[in-house]
Amino acid sequence: MVNKRLWVCVLGGVITAVVCLVGSQIIFGFPPIEWKTISVTVANRILLGFAIGLSGWGIHYLLHGALLGLIFSLSVSIGFLPGDLLPFFLYTTAGILYGLFIEWLATDIFKAPMKS
Repeated sequence: MVNKRLWVCVLGGVITAVVCLVGSQIIFGFPPIEWKTISVTVANRILLGFAIGLSGWGIHYLLHGALLGLIFSLSVSIGFLPGDLLPFFLYTTAGILYGLFIEWLATDIFKAPMKS
């Protein structure tokens, strides 16, 4: 069951990475996208899915996803702070929502709850 959960969560990370990149393009008017942005976003969202898949905190699964989403998103979004606040808030909020999505996908849709 852990292997199923891990793979589902990593797949959720891939899905959220694509949604994140497409969403940022739509929100900011399709600016030229750099490979650095793609690699950081994809790595962060897949790492989020991987961490959710491995973690086994004894808390409610949606709170679990939201907290890990916050923690992993802050690792990137803090870099936006010297400039504009909008990307910081968007990236952090999206990370929380993506953590919720990944947990929901694994626990409710694929019936692979976390093990304590």
